[in-house]
Amino acid sequence: MNTLRTSLTVVALAVAAGYASQARAEIFLTATDGVNTASVNDLATPGIASYSGAIGNFTASIDVGTGYPAVGLLSQPILDLTSLDLTTGTTGGTLTVSLSETGFTSTNEIREFVSDISGVYKNSQATMNTYFDASDIPFGTASLLSAGLLDNQSATVAVPPIASPYSLTEIVTVSAGANSLSSIDAGIIDTPEPGSLALLGSALLALAGLGWWRTITGRRRLAAA
Repeated sequence: MNTLRTSLTVVALAVAAGYASQARAEIFLTATDGVNTASVNDLATPGIASYSGAIGNFTASIDVGTGYPAVGLLSQPILDLTSLDLTTGTTGGTLTVSLSETGFTSTNEIREFVSDISGVYKNSQATMNTYFDASDIPFGTASLLSAGLLDNQSATVAVPPIASPYSLTEIVTVSAGANSLSSIDAGIIDTPEPGSLALLGSALLALAGLGWWRTITGRRRLAAA
């Protein structure tokens, strides 16, 4: 009986540890013009943090950050600002949009992270910086992955094994004039081992569908403006 109880206790602790590990994986999304700030997380919809509304002179019609468990794995991250659609009225400004997720785990191997940004712009431009942080804090910027990426640019960086857990963060800065339109997709992907290519392929197909929809919608709005 004592052996059975001990076994059940071990199982319960293992399950609890698993839930605790998953609970540490949380997505945070913020947007600020330096005065006005909007902040959301993915607690209501795990893997997806979204916001729509006004932030100073900017209006975010669609602002979606996706990560684990919607896409990728804790050991093989995909962190994507899937659809950032912004407009301004008669006055422009600068908006900084930050997406971060904590709780990623190491596989004790060299990691290779790809950072990428693309978009459709009218009277605006955007740049992106990306980071990982071994202290696993939201919006941690201890270690730089890429800096100053412009439209349709990407950067690949090999990183030595990272102690678990760690966080990933991407920061997109949009500078816009009056009556602007910005429709942006930006992401960080940990390139996989061969055995995980199928999983990554499925995730990227889903993201590509969202990106295609965003691009078509952005171009239609740009043509109508």
